[in-house]
Amino acid sequence: MKKNVLAILIGLGVLSSPVFASPAASGLIISGTTFDTNDAFRFTNNSTSGETILSLTWNLTAIGGFFDTTSIAPGASSTPLALSSSSSAVGAIFPDNAAQNGLQTLTINFTDFNPGETLIFGVDTDFLSCLDCAGINGNGFINATATAIFSDGQARIGTYTATSAQGFGSEVSITTPTAIPEPGSMALLGLGLAGLGAIRRKGTRK
Repeated sequence: MKKNVLAILIGLGVLSSPVFASPAASGLIISGTTFDTNDAFRFTNNSTSGETILSLTWNLTAIGGFFDTTSIAPGASSTPLALSSSSSAVGAIFPDNAAQNGLQTLTINFTDFNPGETLIFGVDTDFLSCLDCAGINGNGFINATATAIFSDGQARIGTYTATSAQGFGSEVSITTPTAIPEPGSMALLGLGLAGLGAIRRKGTRK
């Protein structure tokens, strides 16, 4: 019986290596400070099956940073959110600068962020421990996170690490899906359990 169950599970792919879906994204932050530049942040949609990016969220909590978008405290010297003229036309919807000021997270929504396109924008960032000292350089974002929500409903998160890309201080890669089973995998698992139940019923009738 155990051999039959194992055969069913292997045949259905339940015990095989997980197959990751196609949504993916990657990002870079310039090597210098993000203050007074509109090309500090870059993020590319690397999806392979047509998934668009609906939103991106940056979280600076791990590095003690915040977005300084107005001259009102916590930071006095600021630069608002600005889309670069070199950015792809991704339909970026920035939050209001007054509402964004002082927050450790930033969410940008999109109406047309297709595979192969790159978002490029700038905004001032500072450390809470040193207001208006010099701003955060690209390598200061190491351990900050970025989360992408895709048009197929999947959310994927990545952590910034050091980069060897010339002119940039950190990078992030979002390629691993969250721990939510894909519908196809759940269906296969259901079939496997149904087969197991049928084998057990057959065994009890003997």
